[in-house]
Amino acid sequence: MSEERSGDSTQRPPVDKEAKEAKKAGVFTRLVNRYNIDVDPSLVKHVSILAGSQIMLNLGISQMIPVMPMFAAKMGGHLGATGIGLILSAPSAATLLLNFPLGRLADTVGRKPLMWCGTALTAIGTTTTGFVTSLESLLACRLLVGAGAASSMTGSGAYMADLSDRAPAHRAKIMGIHQAMVGSVWVIGPAVGGWLAETYGYRNSFVIAGVCAALCSAGYTQLPETLKQPKVTQHSQQDGGFKEWRQNVGRLLSSPDQQGLIALACEHPIRYSCFTTAVALHASNVAGAGPKELGMMFTALALSQGVGMPFGSWLADRIKGPKKSVVVPAGLISTFSFASLAFATSQVHLLAAMGVMGFCAGFKHPAVGAVTAEVTTPSERGQAMSLQRQAGSMLSLIGPISMGVISDLTNSPTAILTGATLMGICNLAYLILVPNKTSFLNSTNDSSADNVKDAKKNSK
Repeated sequence: MSEERSGDSTQRPPVDKEAKEAKKAGVFTRLVNRYNIDVDPSLVKHVSILAGSQIMLNLGISQMIPVMPMFAAKMGGHLGATGIGLILSAPSAATLLLNFPLGRLADTVGRKPLMWCGTALTAIGTTTTGFVTSLESLLACRLLVGAGAASSMTGSGAYMADLSDRAPAHRAKIMGIHQAMVGSVWVIGPAVGGWLAETYGYRNSFVIAGVCAALCSAGYTQLPETLKQPKVTQHSQQDGGFKEWRQNVGRLLSSPDQQGLIALACEHPIRYSCFTTAVALHASNVAGAGPKELGMMFTALALSQGVGMPFGSWLADRIKGPKKSVVVPAGLISTFSFASLAFATSQVHLLAAMGVMGFCAGFKHPAVGAVTAEVTTPSERGQAMSLQRQAGSMLSLIGPISMGVISDLTNSPTAILTGATLMGICNLAYLILVPNKTSFLNSTNDSSADNVKDAKKNSK
C-alpha cells in the first residue's frame, strides 16, 4: 500500500503545452487576457519575445535621447545649430542609401537576419560613439548606427505585420499592446538618462545604449522566421530580381493607399528633426532646459502615449477601411499642440504640449499599423515599408540641418511653426490621397490561416 501511495505521489497531472507556453509569455499574455483577445498561444510567445527584445533596445535609446542634442552641441557646436543638425542627421544618410536594398532583402532573404544583424551594428556604432574625440569619427559612428537601424527596422516592421496576420480581427489591439509595452520604457528612460548624463557624463550613455542593443540582437535570434520563401526562377537569379523589384515598387507607388501612408510616415521625422534642434534650443533659452529637463519632456510624451494607445486600439479594430476618423483628427490635434511649443515660456507648458502629442500618437499608431499591414501583401511588406522609411530618411537627413539653418537665420519659434505646418500637411495628404473605401491588397483571412499553420510548425 505504501509503495502504491508512493507511486501515486510521483505521478504528475498532464500539463497543457499551450497553457505552459502562455504562462511563460508573461506580461503580454496578461494583457491579451485582460482585453479578451482570443489568439494562438504561439503568437503570444513570439510577440512577447519580440517586445522583450525591443524593450531593451528602446531602453538604451530612450536614455540617450536627451543626451544627444547636448553631445552634438559639444562636438559640433562651433558650427552653430547647423553643425548640431549635421551630426543628428548623419544616420539618415546611411538609411537613405540602404532602405531600398534592405526592403528587397526582407522580402527575399527574410526578416530575422536583418533584425539581429542590424541591432548588432547599432550596438557597435553606439558604443564607439562614446569614445570618439573628433567630429569626423563621430560622423562615421553615426553612419554605422544608421545602417544598423535601417536593417533592424525594416525587418522588425515586416515581422510584426506578419505576426498580426495570425489574428486579423485583433490586429490593432495586438499592435497597440506591443507598442505600449515597448513604449513603456520611454516613461523612465529619458529622465533617468538625463540624470545619468549630468551625474556621470555624456559618454556613458552611449555605452549603456550599446549594451542594450546587443541584448536586443540576442533576443531576436530566438525568434522563428515568418517569411514564406518565394519561388525563385532562373531568370530572377540571373538579373538579381531587379526587374521584379522595379515592378513591385512601381505598383506600390501607384497605390493611393501607399501614397497616403508614405505621406503620413513623414510626420515623425519632421517632428523629431525639429525637436532635436529648434525645440531643444527654445526650451534651453526660455526655461533653462538641460538633459534632465529634456528627458522629462520625453517622459511626458511616453506616459501619455501609453494612456492613448488602448483607446486607439479598441476603436481601430471596430472601424473598417483606412480608419481616417482615428488617424486624421489625432494627427491634427498633435500638430496644433506641437505648434504651441513655439509660444512656450515655462517647463509646464512644454510638458503639457508633449503630453497632448503623446496621447494623440498613441491613439492613432495602432490604426496606422493595422492599415499598413492590411493594404500590403506579405511578400511586399519589406519593400512597402522601405518606401515609407525612404521618405522619412530623406526628411531626417535634411530636416535637422534645415531646422538648424532656419533657427540660425530667424529664431527657434519660427522653425517650430515651420515644422508644425509640414506635419499638418502630412495628415491632410493622408485624408485626401487614401480612398474612403480602400481596396485591400491582401486577403487577411487566407494569409492569417496560412501563418497560423506555419506558427504551429515553428512552435513544435
